[in-house]
Amino acid sequence: MTFSKTLFLIFAVVGIVTACSNDEMLMSYQHTVQIGLYSKSTHNDTTLTVVTVQGVGVDSLLYDSEDELGELFLNMNLHADTTQYIVMTQTLQDDLYFKYTSQLEPASGGNGMAVRIHIDSISHTSTFIDSVSIVNADVVYNESLENVQIFVY
Repeated sequence: MTFSKTLFLIFAVVGIVTACSNDEMLMSYQHTVQIGLYSKSTHNDTTLTVVTVQGVGVDSLLYDSEDELGELFLNMNLHADTTQYIVMTQTLQDDLYFKYTSQLEPASGGNGMAVRIHIDSISHTSTFIDSVSIVNADVVYNESLENVQIFVY
């Protein structure tokens, strides 16, 4: 690549980044896996009660003793290709292990960059989780699609 092409690319990237406010740049890094909870026996949506969810290696809780949840929204660690969560309901506990790839791409509207995550696999323990199904492997910025279904006993 010639010097002039390199210089043009640098100015183009700087122009895109500076055209957006700090809030727009932060918002463009949403990377939430949307999970629906389902009954193993009926395959209908279901809820868990007294739910606590914590990421391994993270100090804060994502959900702290929520009375009733029928879906989960879990962020992936963008500095790694795996993220682990501990999910507790009442006195039961299971672990979820996400393996994924991520890449930057332009955000809609041309402001900033967004992260697209592709879920490669999910493994889990089986205390109350029977199985996990990836129904939409691509986690895309500003889309509201269920990515994963968790079937519980």
